Amino acid sequence: MSDALLVVEHLGLATKAGPVFTDVSFTVAPGAVTVVVGPSGSGRSALLLAVTGRMRGLTGSVGLAGRSPSRPRDLRAVTSVARLSRLVEPEGRLSVAESVTERALIEGVDPAAAEQVVTELEELLGVSFGRDLLVDQLDACTQTLFCVVLALVRPAELVVLDDADRSLDLATQRRLFDALTRLAASGRTLLVSTAEIAAVPASAALVALPSVQPPAPPAPADPAAPLTQKKTA
Repeated sequence: MSDALLVVEHLGLATKAGPVFTDVSFTVAPGAVTVVVGPSGSGRSALLLAVTGRMRGLTGSVGLAGRSPSRPRDLRAVTSVARLSRLVEPEGRLSVAESVTERALIEGVDPAAAEQVVTELEELLGVSFGRDLLVDQLDACTQTLFCVVLALVRPAELVVLDDADRSLDLATQRRLFDALTRLAASGRTLLVSTAEIAAVPASAALVALPSVQPPAPPAPADPAAPLTQKKTA
């Protein structure tokens, strides 16, 4: 699709414990916010890992529009993870300034250029990240936005943010999505996950993940029936 950045078709993931998600198809439009919504255990985090080329054992396909076939390393090259479960997030005991420098070094970006990106995005988002503050001293909404800004230190075609509703009440989630929408309007593309659909703006594209039901346990034996039937000669 010419108007899509990312095309996901019939994507599935299963482990020894059973399916994580099955037959998921959607597209991600450039310069927009796409939101994956589902309850705990529906595979939201795993899906974000999958579409950024960081998950194995998948069925179906994830492709960059017009650049097919897309290998996992191709996806990793053009995507950036802001926060993903507890696997990817800034170290709370580092200062904001230290976190910017650390992310710059990880991404192979000049720290001065990274600081300039952060400053520009602060102005766009109407937020201030006190450089001397520890990450843990930022309020939950500001900390989430800081994760997104760090992900943009290296230019990326798609930024993913997991658990947008983490530690936020409904009103604050709406403020967060307002900020993410402004970011998308500036040309960035975001794929965000949440368990709370009520805060998602009407302008966002939705990807709904239902809970994957575990296999039903076998029916209990009839207590009146004999446990073993011996053969008689």
